[in-house]
Amino acid sequence: MFRLAHLFLPEIKELLKRKDFKTLKVILRDLHPAEIEDVLSDLKPSDAVLLLKLLDTEKAAEVIANLNPNMLERIINGFSDKQLLAIFEEMDDDDRTALFEEMPPELVRKILSLLPPEEKRIALTLLNYPEDSCGRLMNPEFIALDRNTPVGKALEYLKGVDYPDEVLLTIYTVDEAQRLRGQVKLTRIIKSSHEVSLGKLSEKVPYVSAYDPAWKAAKIMADYDLLVLPVVDRYNRMLGVITIDDVVDLIVEESTEDFLKFAAVSDPEDNYFTLPLGERIKKRLPWLVGLVLLANISSLIIEAYKGILREAVILAAFIPILSGTAGNTGSQCASFVIRALATGEISLGFKGVLGVWIREMIGSAFGLALPLSAIAGFSAFMRTHDLLITLAVSLTMVVSVLVANSIGFFLPLMAKAVGIDPASISAPLNATLNDALSLILYFTLSKAVLNV
Repeated sequence: MFRLAHLFLPEIKELLKRKDFKTLKVILRDLHPAEIEDVLSDLKPSDAVLLLKLLDTEKAAEVIANLNPNMLERIINGFSDKQLLAIFEEMDDDDRTALFEEMPPELVRKILSLLPPEEKRIALTLLNYPEDSCGRLMNPEFIALDRNTPVGKALEYLKGVDYPDEVLLTIYTVDEAQRLRGQVKLTRIIKSSHEVSLGKLSEKVPYVSAYDPAWKAAKIMADYDLLVLPVVDRYNRMLGVITIDDVVDLIVEESTEDFLKFAAVSDPEDNYFTLPLGERIKKRLPWLVGLVLLANISSLIIEAYKGILREAVILAAFIPILSGTAGNTGSQCASFVIRALATGEISLGFKGVLGVWIREMIGSAFGLALPLSAIAGFSAFMRTHDLLITLAVSLTMVVSVLVANSIGFFLPLMAKAVGIDPASISAPLNATLNDALSLILYFTLSKAVLNV
């Protein structure tokens, strides 16, 4: 995406070369942290460190919190312990935890050793929650007041606290045991009489456990249009909140990861085109090698049925149409199933899955298989004027589309059931398997129809 920083990049590089730090500070003051991050990605590490040192601590913390892991370590090593402490103290707890997840362990240990005892305790508490859990994502800064607190007293309290805007917008109410009872919007508190208790203004609020998967928080916030979601312990006591900015980051990260996995690319944590050549090859080659080995199955199948091809060479002309359509059909269905699993549209219960599959097969038979069979059959007849070959091609198209659709439907479900990311059942793998099966179906049906 084009940002204002791209216009300033040549000038920034020239100013760094001339060491005109006064002018650089003026330019950086008006740039958003995301734009500064863009500039850093085009600078060598020493210049990037120099540029960050010109920022105030708060802005530097925002920029560093969003750096990609490949650049992060090189830049952080350019700061003194005192500078690192100031920057990491300025970060939100949840952003700091997310950053620790991307950093090498020795660097995390170094920064933890610099933090004050209370900050270190919070950081270690968040890091002890399971990876990709709501506990890792939450910010322990929130406002929870006793439900019997009058509005007037609550307003006085709010005037004296220093929290981010998104935290101040929602006040949570708790009972004597500190259990979550509801929420009150700040706007409603401001408009209410000072004598009214917060409990009377409170409304029910959805929440998640610290041990729930992070995607659950994202789904609830999307369903309820929430900017903030409370996180509780097993006794329903508040531990923290998840804010919308963290959920947006999570959704972008997860969708990117699933997209790359579906395309058979591994370890999608970094910006691909900024990686060294060796790293780029490592992300792609293993999957491609596996798929090449699987593709040999198709070659073996063709070799096993070479007798049929000798009798009717024209059959080879329709292999790309049949195998390609089967692969695409399976990949399409797999995409829909993976999304349905992510949104909760499909659960893993046997009856629920069976019902969805039956409806899908009926729809695929009449909506996909028969029209595609007619197209393939028409193509076969126009090229051969042979009714038996036309019948073999048409029948294969019907059966292979239905089989491919079933494979695309069940593979992600099976992966999910055994704890594998369904996106790992990628489009190339799906296509390769369906390619082999469509060949077996094609040659088996052709042998039966042509009697060869």
